[in-house]
Amino acid sequence: MTVRDQDHYNRWKGNFAERRKWPRYPPTSGARALVEGRSYRLMDISGGGLAIYDYGGETVPEEMVISIHSPDEGFLVEALRCRKVSDGWVVSDSPYGRAEVNRVSLEIVESDPDMEHKLAPFMHRF
Repeated sequence: MTVRDQDHYNRWKGNFAERRKWPRYPPTSGARALVEGRSYRLMDISGGGLAIYDYGGETVPEEMVISIHSPDEGFLVEALRCRKVSDGWVVSDSPYGRAEVNRVSLEIVESDPDMEHKLAPFMHRF
C-alpha cells in the first residue's frame, strides 16, 4: 500500500461510524472489485464486506456477484454474492484537488465459514 493510499484510507475511516461485525482494513495495493464487468477501487475490506468507490456516476445494483483481485499480488476471490448497504457521494481530497467520489458499502451474503480467511490476503493489516 502506498503512502497516498494509506492517507486516503485514514481520511475515509474517520468519516463513517463502525457498523461491521469485523474490523475494517485498507486493501492491499492494486486490489480491485469487478462488478458486472466494471472495475472499482476498494476503499476498505473486512471478513464480511467491503467498500468500493469511483469517480463515475454509474449506478451500482442492490444485489450483485463480484470478484476481488489483486494483480500486484496475484490473489483472486470469485463469485461473491453481495448486497448494497449504503451508497453516497462524499468529498475526497487528493493531490489534484477536491473531488466528489461515490462510496458504496457492500455486505457479503451467503458466505461460507472461512470467508474471512479467503479475504485476508486482500487486507493490509498494519
